[in-house]
Amino acid sequence: MIKKRETVWLSCLLIGALLNGCSRGEPIEPAGDPASQKPKDPITLTWYFAQSSLEATLDPSIQEALKAKFPHITLNFINRGKGSEYADLIAQGTLPDIIYESTAFTTSRVITNGFHYDLQELVKKHNFDLGSIEPNVLAHTLAQNSEKKLYSLPFTMNKYALFYNKDIFDRFGVAYPKDGMTWDDVYELSRLLTREDGAVTYQGFTTQPNNIMLNNQLSISPLHTKEDKATIHNDGYKLLYDNLRRFFEIPGAIIAPLGDFSKGTIATMVNSHSAIVGAVRANPQLNWDVVSVPGLKERPNTGFKPATLSLFVAQTSKYKDEAFEVISYMLSEEMQTLLSKNGQGTTLKSAAVKKAFGQNVPEWAGKNVGALFYYPDAPPMEPRDSKLTDVGVDFGSSFATMIKDKTDSNTALRSFEEEINKAIEAAKAAKEVKAK
Repeated sequence: MIKKRETVWLSCLLIGALLNGCSRGEPIEPAGDPASQKPKDPITLTWYFAQSSLEATLDPSIQEALKAKFPHITLNFINRGKGSEYADLIAQGTLPDIIYESTAFTTSRVITNGFHYDLQELVKKHNFDLGSIEPNVLAHTLAQNSEKKLYSLPFTMNKYALFYNKDIFDRFGVAYPKDGMTWDDVYELSRLLTREDGAVTYQGFTTQPNNIMLNNQLSISPLHTKEDKATIHNDGYKLLYDNLRRFFEIPGAIIAPLGDFSKGTIATMVNSHSAIVGAVRANPQLNWDVVSVPGLKERPNTGFKPATLSLFVAQTSKYKDEAFEVISYMLSEEMQTLLSKNGQGTTLKSAAVKKAFGQNVPEWAGKNVGALFYYPDAPPMEPRDSKLTDVGVDFGSSFATMIKDKTDSNTALRSFEEEINKAIEAAKAAKEVKAK
């Protein structure tokens, strides 16, 4: 009798892994994790759009996909604006769980307001593949602080390119631009196409100098990485100023507003991909196409520094795991494909996602969309010590004054460096007063 019981017990041990509980009279449970069978408790996540807006970023189809993926999560969207700045949210106690913000504002906005949270552990916990992101895009994200902490995941990005008006090229018998042209090549086109024809003045080229300088192909920064001072009166920025200034020294040339491209009198412009759709909608007759951003011969085969927008999990969130699940889903190939089709620049390496760009946007039909991804992004600038004073740097006024007053680049850069240094000292003094 005893041997019979032992035989039954041994049999239970052998098949226990399959039956989950033959021994000791415990009930048999279904295979799989029982917790996964239970409905998840409903929660609400507040998603703060500090850049752009919900409506411009996530169309209804994407919002529906989020609801289907996370039926237990209600997303409370807040667009930044009057009454909903960072300070307003803090004062109201409406603390976000997810923040959509320019990666470049990691320090000045996210860290300054105390919302920064290192995502490294969540990346490991949820097995998120950082290798799916373009290397220089991810490196740029990590370079936003000197400790190389991962405070966000790069979500979308502005892709720069050279847009051109085909009708102007046809009018003056000039061959269209091609992918892979240098700044020298584009300058020659601008010389040919900056001209008067009857009562119309045509501009061969325009751009926003501030964007060219901040997202420069040399990967140099206007602020010193180790000291509280500016560092723009140097050979690097002189090269960038000289490269661009010549376009606006052509007789008759001006720094035309980018919005004027829709008027049909600007032959070429370097701008981000998001701007062209607005120009075409303002003038549906615009006959345009696009090629790669001009290459800098001193840094060949290199695009601009990635101008990314990121998703942050706020350290004040009570639902960090759930918030991370949402943002990691937004970086999945599935969701990035939807975003790419809607004309959003992807941060992923995926060739399929890039190929899908603009498929849902009529204005992009038949255009050379591959030009947006022709060059790899410039590597990141050296991280700046997080303890240093952060001030905004806008090259626009400095560059425009140089052109207007016909001063040399060295003089313009020296003057601007002094201006930034004064701003740094004022910011430090204000900080000390506040600390008292």
